[in-house]
Amino acid sequence: MDFVLGVNYWPRKKAMFWWKQFDEKEVREEFSIIKELNLDVVRIFLLWEDFQPEIDKIDDRNMKNLKKVLDIAKELDLMVIPTFFIGHMSGINWLPEWLLEDIPHERFLTYSNGKIVDKRARDIYEDKEILKAEELLLDTVTSELRDFPNIYAWDISNEIDNVRIPRTPEVAKRWLKFVYETIKLNDSRPVTFGIHQEDIDRNKNFRVPDVAQYNDFLCMHAYSVYTDFTDPLDPYFVPFACILTKALGGKNVLMEEFGMPTTQDATKKIVSATGKDITEHYLINEKEAAEWLKETLKLLYEFGTIGALYWNFSDYHESLWDKPPFDKAIHERFFGILRSDGSLKPAAFVLKEFKEKIPSLKRTEYVPINVPKNYYEKPKENLVKLYKEFLRKIGR
Repeated sequence: MDFVLGVNYWPRKKAMFWWKQFDEKEVREEFSIIKELNLDVVRIFLLWEDFQPEIDKIDDRNMKNLKKVLDIAKELDLMVIPTFFIGHMSGINWLPEWLLEDIPHERFLTYSNGKIVDKRARDIYEDKEILKAEELLLDTVTSELRDFPNIYAWDISNEIDNVRIPRTPEVAKRWLKFVYETIKLNDSRPVTFGIHQEDIDRNKNFRVPDVAQYNDFLCMHAYSVYTDFTDPLDPYFVPFACILTKALGGKNVLMEEFGMPTTQDATKKIVSATGKDITEHYLINEKEAAEWLKETLKLLYEFGTIGALYWNFSDYHESLWDKPPFDKAIHERFFGILRSDGSLKPAAFVLKEFKEKIPSLKRTEYVPINVPKNYYEKPKENLVKLYKEFLRKIGR
């Protein structure tokens, strides 16, 4: 497949409480909408406490539910990316109680066993007991799912440096090697890793050249609406983030997450809180966002990415707005291609129409990025400089 198109998925009425309140009928209905929009791939998330409620136990019920999800996707001819160790999601960290230590949370709030707790994660990269638990989860899931033909790739995790930053780049690389090799013992299909914008604009010890050693293809999560050096509706930043990631890592890149919070109102700012961060976020008008998406998708294709997964499937239903993270992180309610009532936003039609246009599009020549060898000594400065150079090269 020349270019895959898809979405990241949490159910509209369940969000991160999906596995605790699993509804097969709901999944079938929503995956059918995804298929009707001509999409290929659905990225899903294995919430850690739901799949591994105890350090030495995998939840049988949710393993069966996961297989039901894959069966539904197979019936609809959809590929799936299962993502391990969730972990960080939508501005807070969702963690099993056994993973916590009695040290106050750092940047992001911790949600565990139905409540916010002021604790942080144990060392998920070096603690031998935790590594053994991780191996159990990886081995169980990959061995039980290896016969499902519709797994597009395995995703090591989602922005896991927001849960805890590895002590050194060497520790990060050693952990990635461990996870990659554990998966490959059971399944030969591609392995990737959900790194994000912060891994190219600062040093969180998951450096792209190191990540690439233990990825079959690279991923990037980039949001123009989160940048402080370009316009929220800049269509070039997301494709550039892929070009830079490829230049740093030397492997093909999937834009695994991109999007923006949208409403039918005019562009405006709101205040949201994610843990210790209290920031202003844009809410973008749906029609403006659809135009941005149309141009961004075209550029992603032209500049050689292997695909794009929009964040997110749906805005979240109002019944979830008093629950974390949506009670404080207001903007997280509105990232969908569906509204909270289930109606389609303009962005949904852009995705559907783009899939139909792909055969008529052409890849352009690769735009060279001269990444300095010491990129991670000043990553933000280098990122901004390289982006300006990129825009000049393409005449913008």
